[in-house]
Amino acid sequence: MNQDYPELQQFLAGYFNQDWVDDHKSADEVINYFISDSSEETKTIVQRELERLISTEKTEQELEDFLFSEMGCYYYYLNEWSDGKTWLKHVALVLSNDET
Repeated sequence: MNQDYPELQQFLAGYFNQDWVDDHKSADEVINYFISDSSEETKTIVQRELERLISTEKTEQELEDFLFSEMGCYYYYLNEWSDGKTWLKHVALVLSNDET
């Protein structure tokens, strides 16, 4: 378990697991499923941890290694996004626009 980003790791490893493409048509569908499946407290914590990760000075390679190796994320965002921070900002935006 990642000590700095425990809820974010649960989100990335749990929802973007190796089988996520079998259950969802898109990454945004996964994010929306997380929103519908999670408590307000969990969503808030994930949002905060995302913002903290986005604000780090990690290079793209460091961020890629971190997301895939340390966080257990199986979504290869580079197929759709220019870089990791852009994708993470998108995830944060979707979470912040959640009206539930």
